[in-house]
Amino acid sequence: MTAALTSPPRSVLVLGGGIVARTCSLRLQEQGCAVTLVAEPDTTPPSWGNAGHIATEQVQVLARLATATRVLSDHFPRGPVALDWRNFSAWLPWSFRFLHACLPSTVRRGDAALRGLMLNALPAWERLTRTLDRPDLLDLRGVVKLWEGPDAEQKAAAALQADHGPSTTTGLEAGQIAAFNRALSSPVKAGVHFAGTAHITSPRDVLNTLLARFIAAGGTHLSARALKIDHSEESVRVSTSQGELTADRVVVACGVRSGTLLPDVAVPLVAERGYHVEWDHGGQWTLPNAVFEDRAVVVTRFGTRLRATSFVEFTRDASSPDPRKWEQLEAHVHSLGLPVASAFARWHGSRPTLPDYLPALGTFRHAPRLVAAYGHNHLGLTLGPITAEILSAHILRGAPLPTAFSPDRFSLTSDFSK
Repeated sequence: MTAALTSPPRSVLVLGGGIVARTCSLRLQEQGCAVTLVAEPDTTPPSWGNAGHIATEQVQVLARLATATRVLSDHFPRGPVALDWRNFSAWLPWSFRFLHACLPSTVRRGDAALRGLMLNALPAWERLTRTLDRPDLLDLRGVVKLWEGPDAEQKAAAALQADHGPSTTTGLEAGQIAAFNRALSSPVKAGVHFAGTAHITSPRDVLNTLLARFIAAGGTHLSARALKIDHSEESVRVSTSQGELTADRVVVACGVRSGTLLPDVAVPLVAERGYHVEWDHGGQWTLPNAVFEDRAVVVTRFGTRLRATSFVEFTRDASSPDPRKWEQLEAHVHSLGLPVASAFARWHGSRPTLPDYLPALGTFRHAPRLVAAYGHNHLGLTLGPITAEILSAHILRGAPLPTAFSPDRFSLTSDFSK
């Protein structure tokens, strides 16, 4: 085992271009490190293609047996879960690790670790927007979840009684339901408002503002692809498509690509693909952002645009998208009667998911100059700022992290795999 490092780094390379990489880069740069962010240009990274929801109500890990049963009951086209049989080798070994992560003791540890992050996720976002001088990037009005089916009242009642961590819930009144039904073709019967959650108002503005502030703070942005990492007791060298770089630490935040850069450790990431369609609403949609629970469709307003997103498709990152997913989303848009004033723009992207549905955060036991920051699954946007805060404290001051996040936990020799 390599000895732990005792002095804070002077130079840090951050590999990746999404929300986690950019928030970590800015945080470390502003705390005195010389940071280089290494990322290829990507106009629509997974950080951009999502519902924009700061999902603080999701305090339970998805690695549990109840989730596994949904693969059967909610399999596409009946529901939002899809297994890409063209690429079964990408997710089949992962699924065995997932089932192992459903052990009660592992679930309890995971829930406790995730709850700790979620309690501070929204405050971290508020601190970040103040740092950026852009409080307008965060909408604190929460989200509404709606049900259309005959059991809508029962499902809403169950949601009101469930544990949502820092989020608080209130049932929608008749007038609020009526406001939705005046705008929809398919009436909803019950709904719950989740306070203590939020939305970002523009995914593109968030990413662009983070990068601009990072550069203004003295950070360096290298438009390149990280190819290989070589580490020693003295430093870390990263080979990129633009040459070699050396630093005291390297933060690996490359999403689904992270495992290709870490051949000495088990990184069982799967590409959990999401899809969205986006269009102009013609100024005809002013209602709150909503989750249509019976359809597993999230509808978010970003200024003059509406976005509908759904699906959890387990596949290989490089595999071609399934057009049927977009077609089903567009059918939901028309069925709901949402205002459409333009053609649909389509997006798909791969969220990096580990079998226990927790991120890998912290230094590696065999290589303390390497720092993991990947595996945030569908919570990457939610957890970006709080990840930056706790990782910077870990890197600069040696602050401990929960063992549930250990990047070594999937190694065959790791204590955390037991």
